[in-house]
Amino acid sequence: MDDTNRRELLSLGLAALPAVNRQPTRLQQVDVARISERTHALEEWDRRSGGRTVLHYTRAELQRTLDLGTTSMTPSVRTAWTAAVAALAGLVAWTGFDAGADPDGTAFRLGATAARQAGDSGVLCHITSNWARQEIHHRRPHAALDLLDSVSAGALPLTARAMLSAVRAQAHAALGETRAVTSHLLAAERWHARVTDPAGQPTWTHTITASKVASDGGFAWWLLADATGQRGPALTEQLRDSLAQAQGGQARVRAMTTARLAGVLYQRGDRDEADHYASSAVNLAVGISSIRLGRSLVEMKQAALLAR
Repeated sequence: MDDTNRRELLSLGLAALPAVNRQPTRLQQVDVARISERTHALEEWDRRSGGRTVLHYTRAELQRTLDLGTTSMTPSVRTAWTAAVAALAGLVAWTGFDAGADPDGTAFRLGATAARQAGDSGVLCHITSNWARQEIHHRRPHAALDLLDSVSAGALPLTARAMLSAVRAQAHAALGETRAVTSHLLAAERWHARVTDPAGQPTWTHTITASKVASDGGFAWWLLADATGQRGPALTEQLRDSLAQAQGGQARVRAMTTARLAGVLYQRGDRDEADHYASSAVNLAVGISSIRLGRSLVEMKQAALLAR
């Protein structure tokens, strides 16, 4: 990304963030609400572009919030502050993963610990499932399954159940276990189909849309093909279906799915169609900083070179 685009994204991100008040002498619920407001703005910035700039500001916000821990507050405010720390640490962990930082999961551990202390099993599930995604990315599927098992019990929103099933499918895909992949993807679709009031679900679940479940499914099939070496026509159709359902989703997710589809088409020798999807992937990637997306684009380009 050139300097002009970087400055534009930075200015957009800063404009979206509410102003920071001076550190209070006694923390109130309104102060914690302000932290949550800024966290939501940072989450939106991450969804729009991602990358190390977002990570930098999110880390700074987390440090500022941690510093407030020495401030006087009531027990109820302390619980709310701990939950705010969990949400921010989880976002730092996720943006760090997307930017290629913190591979050992330090921020994920902080977020999970804070969520447990706050008694928020939903946010704990959210943070831990994202942590599992990082383990899958680094080809540690058994560690991912252990993480998912640790948060699967108890009452969880239907959307969370769908998410856990989809990520579990990806872990089994990395292990080359076809039947388990099929079973967990079907479960993910069934859990999500039972959601009748998405807006009524907890805020952290609002990104777990039907298109997100579809893109997770497409990635699972891609991982399975990579593990088994079976990149046949079925994979192409699975990726096409995933992309069709993800059209209303985030550009980052669509770009990664499109790049994977282009790569598979190059490997199959369908060069004209592959060129079409490759061009779309590059266009979707403009303005997005993500090591995961970058990896998908590199693999797509390698497949294109081998197809020549």
